[in-house]
Amino acid sequence: MPNILIADDSPYIRTAYRRIIETQGDLEVSRVVENGLEAVKAVTDLDIDVAILDVRMPKLDGISASKKIRELSPSTAIVIVSAYDDWTYVQDLINSDPVSKAYLLKNSLDDIGELIRVVRRVSEDYFILDSVLIDKLVGYYQRHSQPSDRSLQDIDLKILSLNCSGMDIQEISFDIDVPVDKVSSSIAISAALLDLTNSQHLQPDMAVAFLDLCINLFNQSS
Repeated sequence: MPNILIADDSPYIRTAYRRIIETQGDLEVSRVVENGLEAVKAVTDLDIDVAILDVRMPKLDGISASKKIRELSPSTAIVIVSAYDDWTYVQDLINSDPVSKAYLLKNSLDDIGELIRVVRRVSEDYFILDSVLIDKLVGYYQRHSQPSDRSLQDIDLKILSLNCSGMDIQEISFDIDVPVDKVSSSIAISAALLDLTNSQHLQPDMAVAFLDLCINLFNQSS
């Protein structure tokens, strides 16, 4: 049974997350703490599979705590929950390794099933971006790339967006009613365009490469 750590300075949020997770019989909240230092200590005391961390906490922020946690326990997956759609936070989170990490906006957790979905997916080595952030990236790409240079087509962008959100090929196929082989082909094409044909962790590496591409386009246009 996966062991979950929750770290947030809000008692209300800590309680809410715990209640959501404990609706699942196969997930267990092993420790609930109120700051980043306590989160790091919990990992030294317990075998934590997934750490859910608020981005802003007393004593040690969530991003810094995530780095210390991964140093102590490289297999622990990280879910950062934030009120800030700031790319510097996202890039700092994935700077050394994007595998088994997620960056979610708090508003997205109004859907209680989203936190559970993300916890399960980061446990499977996915990197997950919040859908609001993915939509921003797609907007950057569409507005700031030249039409003649635009190698990713609309269908590829849609499939890539869903892949960045943590959907697998079967789920993408069902969601947009496109055959599985066409989804696989689109992902392979996007991977090649992003120079990721030999990637060991294709899904996280594609998400990061797309993020970097779109942010660079945005910065070049500013």
